[in-house]
Amino acid sequence: MIPAIILKYERSRNVIDLRIDREQDEAAHRQVYRQLRAAILSGRLAAGARLPSSRTLAATAGVARVTIDRAVEQLAAEGFVVSRVGAGTYVTDALATGGEAGRESLFRPALTAWGERTLALHQPGEPPGDGPRPEIDFGFGRSFAGGFPYDVWRRLLGRYLSTDDAMLSRYGSAAGFYPLRQAIADYLGRARGVRCAAEDVVIVSGAQQAIDILARLLLAPGDEVLVETPGYRDAFALFRLHQARLVGLPVDDYGLPADRLRGERARLVFVTPSHQFPRGGTMPLARRLALLAWARRRAAVIIEDDYDGDLRYEGGSLAALQGLDEDGRVVYLGTFSKVLFPALRLGYLVLPRALNAPFVQAKDLVDRGAPTLTQAAVADFLAEGHFERHLRHLRHLYGEKRQALIQALDANLGDRVRYSPVAAGLHVMLFAETGVDEARLVREAAARGVRVYAGAPYHLEQPAPPSILLGFSGLEEEEIVEGVRRLAEAWP
Repeated sequence: MIPAIILKYERSRNVIDLRIDREQDEAAHRQVYRQLRAAILSGRLAAGARLPSSRTLAATAGVARVTIDRAVEQLAAEGFVVSRVGAGTYVTDALATGGEAGRESLFRPALTAWGERTLALHQPGEPPGDGPRPEIDFGFGRSFAGGFPYDVWRRLLGRYLSTDDAMLSRYGSAAGFYPLRQAIADYLGRARGVRCAAEDVVIVSGAQQAIDILARLLLAPGDEVLVETPGYRDAFALFRLHQARLVGLPVDDYGLPADRLRGERARLVFVTPSHQFPRGGTMPLARRLALLAWARRRAAVIIEDDYDGDLRYEGGSLAALQGLDEDGRVVYLGTFSKVLFPALRLGYLVLPRALNAPFVQAKDLVDRGAPTLTQAAVADFLAEGHFERHLRHLRHLYGEKRQALIQALDANLGDRVRYSPVAAGLHVMLFAETGVDEARLVREAAARGVRVYAGAPYHLEQPAPPSILLGFSGLEEEEIVEGVRRLAEAWP
């Protein structure tokens, strides 16, 4: 039971209750102020209503008179009440209060065409669904909390918090913290074959921001964008928001079939060559060269989204498409979310020199830059070798989880499903036999306490081939095995 003193103040048909909660951390005068303010705004205390004297309120509420005085002084300072000498304190006559009528007439500004498209295209994250939380959730793109070296991270953050470093007292560059840009350039050149200097690297808050700014810079309404299908649905939504026309090219086990490109007139190509999202597969050299040659003929820009290229479990990381680019038409997009943790919200681009200044100037107008403290800690994490040690640990940890998933799929579903054999990433996309009802399968799995994710939203072709996505990074091996067993029970 919360001990509270309730004060009722009646004026005409209005009843105002003040509750002073002794167990709250909020000061008593702030509780009085907040509740009186709410009563005025809602119309329960109408314009011109007289407040009881502070002495009466204090005596009735069981608080000191100074508590009431401080609350009323704050209301007066904000214009909610006025004091009249010898007459008391009143709700200001000039205040337009709401009540039910006010709520019915809330202003609804007219949205621009862009705003209306945003509403129409809004695609929230995977819905949690109704009912209880599932026992086993095959959500994808998640990091495994137990695998991150938090002690190292806290030490790196503390290094800057315990000093009076001047960098904390000023805004950072829109392009990003230079030591982090240098560390990224060094790592990408060494591990991924990316050809760049620190000046070519720009720090962003994630892939969405990068794609949005690139679309603003490069696309006019009606321009074609060549994309993979199935593909990254959030990128689809952003390109559509900018009124681009999507041209989907179905992928196979080797990613985008660039050798089949002929008369497409796309100004922009969005591709995931190292590990196709979400189907899986890796684009071979011949297709990469064919894509670059096609882009050269069409004067097109290629966005290479390397969202999880470091997470390969057989052999080392593959060289990036960008490293083959001879004339500056590939934008390389990377992220720390999969290897470090999603809440970090840091990504990066390697931009061709011709796009660097326009991109940074555009970014400076819409975003002053990522937090410098976080960038400094990530820079040290990279430069001191923690990143690559952590990456080796994740490759072992996630590699075992993926192997557990593959073995469970083979044992329980066998020939009823197809999936990419490439051992990489944090999820597996299962393709079912034609005729399987994808939505029903998701529901049947949920009824058994297992959440799986429909593949249809990632396909542009309709009807989409039945498929589901299974993420494994956030589950223990025992949960993976049990989840697949239950999924097999739901499979037709």
